[in-house]
Amino acid sequence: MITLFASCGEIYDLNGFDWEPDTPPSDSVFNREIQVLDWGLSNLPEGHRPLDDSDPMLFSLEKFSTVHIAYKSSERWDISIGGLGGLSSNNGGHAGVGYGSSAVGGLLLLDSAYSQVTSVPEDNRFSTPGNAGLDNFNGSGLGYIYYTFFGNAFRPDMVEWSRSSDPDKAATGNRYLHMMYCLSEDLARTFPGLNSGYYEVRPKTIIVRTANGNYVKLEMQSYYKGTLDPREMRRGTDMPGGYMSFRYMVIRADERRFGFVARRPPLTVDLTNKKITVGEENVEHIEE
Repeated sequence: MITLFASCGEIYDLNGFDWEPDTPPSDSVFNREIQVLDWGLSNLPEGHRPLDDSDPMLFSLEKFSTVHIAYKSSERWDISIGGLGGLSSNNGGHAGVGYGSSAVGGLLLLDSAYSQVTSVPEDNRFSTPGNAGLDNFNGSGLGYIYYTFFGNAFRPDMVEWSRSSDPDKAATGNRYLHMMYCLSEDLARTFPGLNSGYYEVRPKTIIVRTANGNYVKLEMQSYYKGTLDPREMRRGTDMPGGYMSFRYMVIRADERRFGFVARRPPLTVDLTNKKITVGEENVEHIEE
């Protein structure tokens, strides 16, 4: 089959792609907390970058790595993300990014804090492939990212700057408008008891059934490159949006409990520095 993609007048021929045999995930991925930092466009290896704005980025939670776009219709990835934080799972039997493969993924958004989720909900609650993104603008609880529009309930002090007659101060304040805040436990701790005007902001947890049928609890923490601190987040070239940082834990399908503590030391995947760290010790560099 000849596979060609066209974007902005350029032709991409994936027939020359060097297909590699798939390998099962290592046992070491299960029952440990994995932190991924700055999953975003400029941090992707060549071939993993979307061809255009309509294509999402692909990530394997079981192998804690980004995935080449040529594997879109395969079981090699578990979540995709594109646009304004639009997140989906990989299910080959339903219309979506991974349609046509044998992937059995699903998605469920819980109105619960990550640390409080200890078991997998009933399978009939999952959507296939499922989608989660903006919190429907008005705090409906349908998404995991809160969009501030022209204000900022979290940083009203900086919104006041946007109205300043001082151009520099106004420019700084404008960076806090149209913000995207992931509804994480850290956000709730940083701004305790905050009411956005629509509802009390509460942390959300995403449950993912992987392409292979295992389960993941996942918390999106940041939409901005280089920071996990909600008070530091702002728009600008020094902190561009669309760089997702998140933490998660994978368990086998037959276990169905995330447990109260991880059984293995935490692992950090830093996509900006191309490093994987176990605990405090750097163990390897990520290959381009």
